[in-house]
Amino acid sequence: MNNALAAVESGHGGIRHLMIPGPCRLHPRELAVLGRQIEPHYGPAWMADFAAVHGDLASLLGADRTYLLPGSGSAGLDAAMFNLFEPGQRVAVVNSGYFGSRLVDIARAHGLDARVVSCEPGEPVDPARIDLSGCDGLVVTHVETATAVRHPIDRLAELAHASGAVLLVDAIAAAGGEHIDMRAMGVDALVSASQKGLGGAPGLAVVALSDSGKERVDARSVRPPTWYLDLARWEHAATEDDWEPTPVTMPTSLIQVLASSLRRIHTVGRENWVAQRAQLRMECRDGLRRLGFGVVADDEHAANLVVVARHPRANELCDRLLDAGVMIAGGLEPFAGETFRVGLVGTSANRKLIEMLLHEIERIL
Repeated sequence: MNNALAAVESGHGGIRHLMIPGPCRLHPRELAVLGRQIEPHYGPAWMADFAAVHGDLASLLGADRTYLLPGSGSAGLDAAMFNLFEPGQRVAVVNSGYFGSRLVDIARAHGLDARVVSCEPGEPVDPARIDLSGCDGLVVTHVETATAVRHPIDRLAELAHASGAVLLVDAIAAAGGEHIDMRAMGVDALVSASQKGLGGAPGLAVVALSDSGKERVDARSVRPPTWYLDLARWEHAATEDDWEPTPVTMPTSLIQVLASSLRRIHTVGRENWVAQRAQLRMECRDGLRRLGFGVVADDEHAANLVVVARHPRANELCDRLLDAGVMIAGGLEPFAGETFRVGLVGTSANRKLIEMLLHEIERIL
């Protein structure tokens, strides 16, 4: 009985410390929120709470309009592709690694002519290599989780706007951990999710638009061929309905958890919050270097929420750590089998946990 209780408290399967790039483990305050009774997804009280969440998201991201959709971050990418582009249009897509490759697949699934832009593994994309002639859009990951590389969104925005292309950014592994100000950076559309840097539970996709992105959505020649992911439908419910602000039943508990986490971020302050995660990232990378590991991405372009390190026995190291109750993530293409990934999201964005991880790695080695 005691062993069973300990397993529940420490996590499924005896995982005491979850240090993967997502989903994150919840702060105790959000964990308490998750245990509350279910609230309805309509009515005056919910209307006010829902509006507050969107206000906090817009403030955090520098967005002019935000949408919360039940589903994963990939559902948000689907929604963004549906609403920004029409079949047959050409988009340049940066293939930055595992998740950059997914962007190519999503674009092609929507009938888009995807012009693939390659980049050196572990390096940020070179804007000079991007040809936007004839392109309606540029699509890129802000942070490629497979490589821990942060791509130069400001420069890509300048390039896109000079060509009249809309910039869509996959910020699933960046929001809540990197500096993001959509208006100031020139980002037209951005997608994220609740379970990483935003500190919430999995199950919510975030689609954020600047005014220019909203204009692009409104300029479609026809409504997108989807009911559920048509942002105009969500816009109508949010602005025209004074009782139910969404067209579908919403996972209210997940939204309340996200609302609590966003309030904690804003209490600390957006810039301070990002600076804290940048400091933790440096400490983790420096600690791994001291143990003899190579880390992917140079310091200038290293992401704050994930650290990728090389080791010839990377998969074995992941297994040995799991035996000790610590879960990190294995490598993904283009570094599958030769790297492991450490997530600094949720409760793992913690100096003591980083020190514990480094100690366990040293012990195993």
